[in-house]
Amino acid sequence: MERNEAYPITYGILGLLAFWGPLSGYDIKRLFDHMLAAMWGAAHSQIYKELRRMEELDWVDMKREEQEARPDRKVYSMTDKGREALSKWQAQPPDVFQMRDELLLKVLFGTFAAQGDLAQNLRTGITNHEMRLLTYRQSTQYIPVQGIFPHGDKRYNPYAAESEEDPYFRLITQFAIEFEKTYLKWLYEALDFVENRHEDVALEENGDEEDPS
Repeated sequence: MERNEAYPITYGILGLLAFWGPLSGYDIKRLFDHMLAAMWGAAHSQIYKELRRMEELDWVDMKREEQEARPDRKVYSMTDKGREALSKWQAQPPDVFQMRDELLLKVLFGTFAAQGDLAQNLRTGITNHEMRLLTYRQSTQYIPVQGIFPHGDKRYNPYAAESEEDPYFRLITQFAIEFEKTYLKWLYEALDFVENRHEDVALEENGDEEDPS
């Protein structure tokens, strides 16, 4: 399969199906939120769009499971062609990393921010990233085991033997933690800089007002 037939989100879905086996679109969304959030987010609409396209490519099969008092549940399984596509994707060089962060964009053009707005945005960023850091640290207690997916409201077994955990999931969790720690260090430094700069500007303005010349 050619690379232009799919996107990273496509292979993210294939990877989840390869790791856990048959999943519904709802299951896949949960896993994106809890397992892939550190590197790739996905909306429900994106996931279902990709699943339909993957059916057309014959990378997944869909079966309907009847549910009492609920609509039928669509469950997707990876095909041999899907596994082949996932393997070929692993052999291809990845795209160059590109960060898209609105807060960084706001800081870049901080010259045009009203006094106090940029500092408040940095404080909000600190709160958000401290929550993410906490989430990633908690997730180290629930490194998944291949083939065991917690359906319903069940949680991962935190007492699974270490040898059963997937080492690559732990590797990415460690990256997410270190990334958040580095980002938070920069946010605190940026906040100090912005607040001190506002104080300096205010002193200069007051000095100009008092200058009789």
